[in-house]
Amino acid sequence: MTITIEQTLHCAALGYFFEHQGEHLEHDRVLLIDRCVSHLIATKCVSQREAEIATLQAYGEHDSKACGAYVDMSLTTSHSVFIRDFRTGRLRVFSVAELIDLVKTPALASLPVPSTRHMLANGITETPLSQ
Repeated sequence: MTITIEQTLHCAALGYFFEHQGEHLEHDRVLLIDRCVSHLIATKCVSQREAEIATLQAYGEHDSKACGAYVDMSLTTSHSVFIRDFRTGRLRVFSVAELIDLVKTPALASLPVPSTRHMLANGITETPLSQ
């Protein structure tokens, strides 16, 4: 079995979150993500975009580990996201339009979302991380 660079980056990002979860970074999502991206760039010699993708994927896993639900990739499409709660067996589906409306709600609109800054905005350029 061959381990891909994506798997290596994912494991490195998860390790970073695990190592730093007790620090002040746990409550500052933007800073935690920025520092993990910088860590991957410095230690794994990858582009900012590769580091951002791996960091955000790992952050999703780290942040969701205790919720008891997961995205069912066998049903999910580009426009419909199926979420299965394995504790209740319930299956929920959300369209992309519903998800976009959801992130516009006051509770979520105030959260720092990496894509609203510079991360993964269009994949064309690499911009410096915020300090």
